[in-house]
Amino acid sequence: MFGLFRRRRDEELALIEADITAFGEELARLPFDPDDHSDPDLLTDYARALDAYEQAKRDFVGDRDREDAADVTHALSEGRSALARVDARLSGRPLRPPCFFDSRHGPSTEHVAWAPEGGATRMIDVCAADAVRLAEGMPPIATGRRPAASRRSAPVRPARHETPRPGGPNPASDGPQKEPPPFKVIPPGLSSKHRAQGRGNARVRLQRLKGDAPSVLVVRIRAYKKCQVDVFQDGWATTPLRGKGTARLVAPLPRATDTTVQLDIWCDGTWTAWLQPGGTVPIVNERIASRGSFVCHYVGGPARILMEHKDRGAYSVTELTPDFEQGREVLRGTDPSTAEGEVAGPTLLHIRAEGHWKFAVTHL
Repeated sequence: MFGLFRRRRDEELALIEADITAFGEELARLPFDPDDHSDPDLLTDYARALDAYEQAKRDFVGDRDREDAADVTHALSEGRSALARVDARLSGRPLRPPCFFDSRHGPSTEHVAWAPEGGATRMIDVCAADAVRLAEGMPPIATGRRPAASRRSAPVRPARHETPRPGGPNPASDGPQKEPPPFKVIPPGLSSKHRAQGRGNARVRLQRLKGDAPSVLVVRIRAYKKCQVDVFQDGWATTPLRGKGTARLVAPLPRATDTTVQLDIWCDGTWTAWLQPGGTVPIVNERIASRGSFVCHYVGGPARILMEHKDRGAYSVTELTPDFEQGREVLRGTDPSTAEGEVAGPTLLHIRAEGHWKFAVTHL
């Protein structure tokens, strides 16, 4: 008897582990790059799906039976709900909750009456296949998982965006939309001549903006191992980015005679690159925090800048001329440390760094 119980328990755990793997594969198949989208609700749901997958993997470690794994199934259910909302937003479909019986069935299509054995009738959202089976008096599709009504798990919190307002915009979208962080997404309206994206090693040519006007080059890479970007213009070659994993390059490009900028990108993941006008860099007057290289416009009077660098590697802050040429060095440091320097007044600043950093401005 004990052997039968243990075998059943192992089979249930194997099904849950397979469910975790299946959800990871669903995430991997999703044709979605966060760098290509600025909708905060879309990015939030995508982050929730990723977090739910990681949470399920962590919670599953050490589980001994299905009851122990209740938190895992709850995380997967919330993750699939978030993933369904991402898919609906990408395809322009109305937002629908996942199938009541199994979120792996995908978004629901029907709102039907159903009663569990010995229970009261309730209205539930089900996929098209289960709607047909219930209408014909058959049980829902068998997937090796217990129906939600019989699971001993934490209550599922209502999703924020599950029901759009009939005949109007989603209530969660009412009100002002939060702007994405600087250099996070491609600016709207940017011509295809000035942007590119792809996967793996590539040679890219971006047409400069308005002839020889100064601009900002942005390259975002999501790699598994090392990545590198070489930039060629006016007969000169530089390597402003060499790192590991996810990395970002924000580089000022001064006036040039070349009409294009050539990039040689080396990575084993996805990448996005674009040029944006120099006048679009963020304005800072008191404090700012980011990761990697950065360009900003300080607009205050004489001030002291205190910069804190949180990771390994060298860092510096340099002033730029109006034509984006390198100017006076404001401060320099290396590894986790702080450094300070002064500026005389409004100026463009170029931050070079490999890790996370922040700086505060003290007005003199």
